[in-house]
Amino acid sequence: MGNLVTVPSSRQAVPPARGEEQIDFIHSLGRDAIHTLEDIGILRSTAAFLSQIDFSAAVLRNRLGRCLAAKQLDGIIAFDLQLETKLVLKAIWLVDAQQWAEVANALRFARQRGFCQLPITVAVADLQRHDSKQAYLADVRVIALWKMVGRHVNFGGSSGYSRFKLFDQPGGGVCAIKDEPGFELDINPPLPPAHPFHTHTINDNPPVRSTISWQGGSWTAGNQVSTHASASAKIMGVVLAVPPAAKRGTTPWAYVDRHAHGGVLDGLLNQSPHQPPDRCTAVMAGRLDYRVPPGEIRHLLLTPFDSPFVAFVVLATHANTDTVGVCVVTTEPPVGDAYDAFKDRRPTTAPLVGGPLGSTIADMVVNQQEEAIDEEEGADDDDGDEDMDGDIDGGGNGEGDGQQEEDEEGEGVEREAKRRRLEDS
Repeated sequence: MGNLVTVPSSRQAVPPARGEEQIDFIHSLGRDAIHTLEDIGILRSTAAFLSQIDFSAAVLRNRLGRCLAAKQLDGIIAFDLQLETKLVLKAIWLVDAQQWAEVANALRFARQRGFCQLPITVAVADLQRHDSKQAYLADVRVIALWKMVGRHVNFGGSSGYSRFKLFDQPGGGVCAIKDEPGFELDINPPLPPAHPFHTHTINDNPPVRSTISWQGGSWTAGNQVSTHASASAKIMGVVLAVPPAAKRGTTPWAYVDRHAHGGVLDGLLNQSPHQPPDRCTAVMAGRLDYRVPPGEIRHLLLTPFDSPFVAFVVLATHANTDTVGVCVVTTEPPVGDAYDAFKDRRPTTAPLVGGPLGSTIADMVVNQQEEAIDEEEGADDDDGDEDMDGDIDGGGNGEGDGQQEEDEEGEGVEREAKRRRLEDS
């Protein structure tokens, strides 16, 4: 009598599992294992006293490894073996409870472009970018994750290059690449109802507005404003913008009515800016808000993230025209003569173009003679599209400065639209 009696956890009321709910618990045999309802049958309760159990660092690290494998992240990110137990628990929560798909794809793309080695190793300093769970959740998910991994993406080179870091700003917000005025990211800016990205906003991966651009071989900011469909589109676009090597090939622009040939281009431009078209690995959508009328750019990645080269289609149009500029850019090593058609110079890339565009439009593009590229400029601006906002600016065709390319491409679309209006009048 009078003694304190503790009710065993097995006798405490615990709500039953329903449907396909996952029950996640740790037990004495394989204590770090992750189990599903099917695995454990009629198990009704888990150990309510787990908070009182001191699991060894080895058990927690095994659990972290299982979490990484379950999310298919084990070849993309790793965690420093020197993490203390508290940070290992934090890492388990980050992997197990968070969605990594967009960030993982950006890291795969960065590796493909030669800007990082996988898996990256998340260190103590990376996990300490947020001092609490509440601080982490206060950020947009994709931005919060990129704060921890972005510094591992290294553009290399000399002046004008840097790591893809995000810098916290006093009072909130972040700068990207450089901790300087003009390099701020406007995350989830207010968009008018007529804006093409307005109805496609994703709360944890929202649109980003920026003035950052890749021009003249270095990062600049503070000029033309562009809006990216999502934070991950911005991240992928920056990775795409920086030239790692030569051998790039690009087609001249082909100007096509968006409603012609079965409305293929109209369908691609009206599709969700977050959903890659059939036979494409990724899509990066942006809007050139500084132009009058505004221009829209989409980059359709044709090659998988494990391809030895990168190839993509660029679609560019304006709000007041049905004309769409189409070009293809690739880093596939060239074969044959420099004056051959693109399809002969880049024989592995050419068949990929018909996937999203269809054979008719694809033939219009790849049957053209490949653009001649000045070697000095080519070394400075490898990708062609280089930059929707200067950072993926105008989906340029690979010649020289990214912003200049966008302006020239935009003028080309406008000229073609005027010519067609005159023909119809």
